[in-house]
Amino acid sequence: MKQSAVFLAQPLEICGRKIKNRVVVPPMADFGMTEPDGLVNRRHIERYGAYAKGGAGLIIIEACAVTKMPEPRNTIGLFSDDCLPGLKKLAQAATENGAVTLVQLMETGLSTMPYHTIAEIPEKEFLRYKEDFIRAAVRCKQVGFDGIELHASHGMYLNQIIETSERQDGYGGSFEGRIRLLAELVREIKKLCGESFIVAVRFENPDYDELVKTAITIEQAGGDLLDVSTGMSGYRNIPSQFPFDSKIYAASLVKDKVLLPVIGVGNIQTGEQAERVLESKYADMAAIGRGHLCDPTWANKALHGERPILCRKCKTCMWYIDGRKCPVRYGGAL
Repeated sequence: MKQSAVFLAQPLEICGRKIKNRVVVPPMADFGMTEPDGLVNRRHIERYGAYAKGGAGLIIIEACAVTKMPEPRNTIGLFSDDCLPGLKKLAQAATENGAVTLVQLMETGLSTMPYHTIAEIPEKEFLRYKEDFIRAAVRCKQVGFDGIELHASHGMYLNQIIETSERQDGYGGSFEGRIRLLAELVREIKKLCGESFIVAVRFENPDYDELVKTAITIEQAGGDLLDVSTGMSGYRNIPSQFPFDSKIYAASLVKDKVLLPVIGVGNIQTGEQAERVLESKYADMAAIGRGHLCDPTWANKALHGERPILCRKCKTCMWYIDGRKCPVRYGGAL
């Protein structure tokens, strides 16, 4: 007899928006999908529409560029009003079937800039990048998304500032200086977009004390949802008996110190694993990445005690090249 999920199936309310279950589609880019113009295309709409129909409670759209820069890969753009028509279609598709949908806002960082350190960026340019995040958030609200997620992990721009900034203008040096920009972004986006607009942050810090202080700062700034991942280096000193990924251990440390809901991510393959993460109170929501890449109906299957199609953990993931080459999802043929 199939046993339906209990913890995964529980709804969660954030900013007055009811998230119907605890299953999260985390932000994941198909590197072969976006064209050089950065505009949303049919494949984006079909992909995220499939996740919505597949039953996930929360969908986070892949990292989208807030500033038009030469990127190492083509990225969905949020940098001008020309992006709005496609984004509106994407919002409509991704919020079908009652899914709550956020857009991850990203600035790649130093690899796309003519600077070697955050401290070298001129103050006027530094503040312009800040405004780019805010304008991008407003565009997301305009087209009907439920909120945004600030990308402050994985070595991206905001992560670089938090971990490395030595700026002398109040945005570097001490932890309070390095976290200042992120806190200001949370406060100003909430003010402009309203209390019902969700502001999440994906963040990390290999220093556990600073990791927790980052979470507390986001909470105090008025943030709504915490998404703990990794960044410029991984987590260390994980208890040998801890049964899950190091990122979930980091999420558990954050959850113990804040009231905001926390997303746990990292090698969750099955519904049973996701249930144990939530039952153990390591996180409030479970993000399943590769599972959704291979099976967009992962949520519906896990919630009803069925076995989803599992990732084969290929040595080189084809989604880093072109998702249509995934041997599980598409048989590896374009």
